[in-house]
Amino acid sequence: MTGSPAARPYVVRAVPRERQPILDRLAGASRRFQVHALLELDVTTPTALIAASDPHVSWTAFVIASVARAVAMHPEVNARKAGNAIVSFDRVDIGATVERNWQGRTVLDAVLVADADQQSCSAISQTLQRAKYGPGEQQRPSGLTGALIRLPGPLRRTAIRVAATRPAIAATFGPAVGVTSIGMFAGGWGWAIPLAPLTVIATVGRIADRAVVRDGMVVVRPMLPLTLSFDHAVIDGAPAARFTRTLSTLIETGSAFQGIAPSAEP
Repeated sequence: MTGSPAARPYVVRAVPRERQPILDRLAGASRRFQVHALLELDVTTPTALIAASDPHVSWTAFVIASVARAVAMHPEVNARKAGNAIVSFDRVDIGATVERNWQGRTVLDAVLVADADQQSCSAISQTLQRAKYGPGEQQRPSGLTGALIRLPGPLRRTAIRVAATRPAIAATFGPAVGVTSIGMFAGGWGWAIPLAPLTVIATVGRIADRAVVRDGMVVVRPMLPLTLSFDHAVIDGAPAARFTRTLSTLIETGSAFQGIAPSAEP
């Protein structure tokens, strides 16, 4: 039509409602005192175990199983700060994220792997598969959570921050430990520095063949970059280092394939 304004070279859309909780958590996480450990792990053994697994086991599921077993051996990391108190959890639940197609869009879903230290790698893998490819559930927050999510952003985040200081409420905010993966970035290799409101989060990178020294010789090994992030308000350097050593050993030896529950370390 003559005289009509030129089409704008961009499109404006509202932020999807289901993304608001993620933005709120990121805003809250910016107030955390996080420290990061950058690991490079030789995954020769678990690579063979995963290749031979039947039913199939994903790398993320294997790492979740390994992290859960390390948490069971170091229960001091399975905690959350709530105001002037520390909430310690008895069960080793792990939070994970998966992308899922829903109503023509790709959405990020949170997955709870309950009692992950007691589950096999294949069982965890199946849980992730169901969340990624299944019908999913349209979560409609109710009660206090439903009221909070309807508040304007600044008020909502302030209310969440205040609620997080109450131990009984903070204990309902999900697991204290999470695992996420950036391995889907094809061709890339490296570490991530995540900003997540969890006491411990393991970020799984993309495996790549690298030259390493073994027994005085340079050899090629599949190496997994792994980032561990700790909330320094809850975990000091020494416990974080002990947890990191245990997790490194569990992953490199593929121990999660060899048993269900590890014995606690002294």
